[in-house]
Amino acid sequence: MGIKMTLTFDNETIETLRRRALAEGFFKPSIYARYLLWRGIQEDCMASAEDEDHQTIRVAVNNYREIKAYVEEKQLGTINNFAAFAMKQYMTRYPLKTAPRNRDRESTGD
Repeated sequence: MGIKMTLTFDNETIETLRRRALAEGFFKPSIYARYLLWRGIQEDCMASAEDEDHQTIRVAVNNYREIKAYVEEKQLGTINNFAAFAMKQYMTRYPLKTAPRNRDRESTGD
């Protein structure tokens, strides 16, 4: 079944959780806190299982609303998909010079 855990937060943290919960579509801060905890555990487990070609990165952006609107307007799927696509396009447009590329391959054993 499981073990019941109790977490205690101050009023300021509860208010922050409440605002973020509503913005994310959750109705209660406790459900949002449970979601954040579970997501953090899942990401930690995934990070330890990820191989060299698949890693999770976190990037703070100042213009999230603009990016989200662009992705929705252009029907590009999720912001994650768009970010991966944009990075791949950039890397294709500006490839590494042959010496650094070969050095990179040698370091990974390819």
